[in-house]
Amino acid sequence: MSNKLRIFIILFVFTIGTMGFYFIEGNWTILEAFYMTIITITTVGYGEIKPLSSSGQIFAIVFIILGLSTAAILASELARQFIERNFKAIYGAGKMRKKIAKIQNHYIICGFGDIGSSMSADLKEAKIPFVIIENKIETAEFATMQNYLVVNGKATYDDTLVEAGIKEARGIVICLGDDSLNMYVSLAARELNPKLLILVRGYKIEGEKRMIRAGANSVIYPLKLGGQQMAQLIISEYSKENNANHLELTTSGIMGYSLKMYKHFKEEETTIKQILDSTNASQALKIQRIGGLEINRPGIDAKVMKGESILLLSHDETEEDLLDDLELSENTNTKEENPGTQGYQLFAWDDSFSLGIPILDDEHKKLLRLINNFLSSIHTKDEKSIIKSTFDSLLDYTHVHFTNEEAFMAEHKYPDLKEHKKEHIKLTKEAVQLNNNKDYVFSDNIADFLISWLTNHIMGTDKKYAEYILARTPDAGKIENSNNS
Repeated sequence: MSNKLRIFIILFVFTIGTMGFYFIEGNWTILEAFYMTIITITTVGYGEIKPLSSSGQIFAIVFIILGLSTAAILASELARQFIERNFKAIYGAGKMRKKIAKIQNHYIICGFGDIGSSMSADLKEAKIPFVIIENKIETAEFATMQNYLVVNGKATYDDTLVEAGIKEARGIVICLGDDSLNMYVSLAARELNPKLLILVRGYKIEGEKRMIRAGANSVIYPLKLGGQQMAQLIISEYSKENNANHLELTTSGIMGYSLKMYKHFKEEETTIKQILDSTNASQALKIQRIGGLEINRPGIDAKVMKGESILLLSHDETEEDLLDDLELSENTNTKEENPGTQGYQLFAWDDSFSLGIPILDDEHKKLLRLINNFLSSIHTKDEKSIIKSTFDSLLDYTHVHFTNEEAFMAEHKYPDLKEHKKEHIKLTKEAVQLNNNKDYVFSDNIADFLISWLTNHIMGTDKKYAEYILARTPDAGKIENSNNS
């Protein structure tokens, strides 16, 4: 019996009762007739509101029998459905648990939203075993109706992951509502199964490094992938309209050319001509000013300030070019004498870099070694692998060092801590952005960023807080680093 039918029967009974008392008694109002209907069918025993006529008494007897019979039928139907539904749920859940307990070498999908449901359909078609974890009961039931193996529970609970067979699983895909939940599940999953392949849906790119540290093997950004797909559709359509074959604006290059980004990190201003000379790029296509203003096809005399970016058309470096650079670099000692080739001056640690606080100086020495390692590898055969390892180490460094440094300043009540944190956030964002675009940027540009970090932040901003703290707490300079390396 459907809900609509039940509602219709109830309304029909109340209408019969109200109209019957109203017309039979004659001197009753609609409200009195309705009230009499309510107390009769519910058998509350309040008594008649007015004396009933013989006809009214007969109608009341018939109506009581009708009302009680209807109520009994409705009650039995509801009870039947309740028992049947709960039996199915209990039996179905037990059957589901038995199936999941037998499965091995499968994948777990946390969250049956847009990404999870789409992935489930593809995995089912490919006949790859998987289990879904979904917190919402309605969504879990919907997934079950599609004959998927489903665990209804929170993926943040270890018991739920274990029920989904995480210890026997091959991999897990975490696509919950936000990065913090995804990171928490990633940590728990890695702890429960160290060999697990962990794929995480990312929302904010700046949190990618933390996801990796939390145990994720890869972080995927569906919005970014979707944007790239839409861009490729536009590019494809543009190619047809302009009679171009396979036009692609990617770093893979077109006839030996590719697009690259140059961001100016130096304090002094420069010109487009100087940038073209130093990068050996062919043309500047666009300048993005600090305020967001974009200038297309800027002239060679256009000024470029610190923090501004330029989109360049660059000639791809061939193996012959690399060999020429290496041969040329043997006869030069400075970058200025031979622009665009190896020759950066390496930095030796001395008192000019020291803050006078050993625990923080030790961490700055690590950064210095990282910078020197990178500078010595520019335009060599190891450049690409060095760039990757540099950013891996650099992003780890920013998280650990900035946390330690901010805690030290907070402990000693440094008044400009808030401003210093802003500079840390800015440096971290620049490092993450360069890492995400490392295939698009020049290695010399990365070198400029690292040198700017060393000379401006450490020798400028960091020196400022060190002098303040040491002037008030001389003993702060005696704290040794127990993990000195």
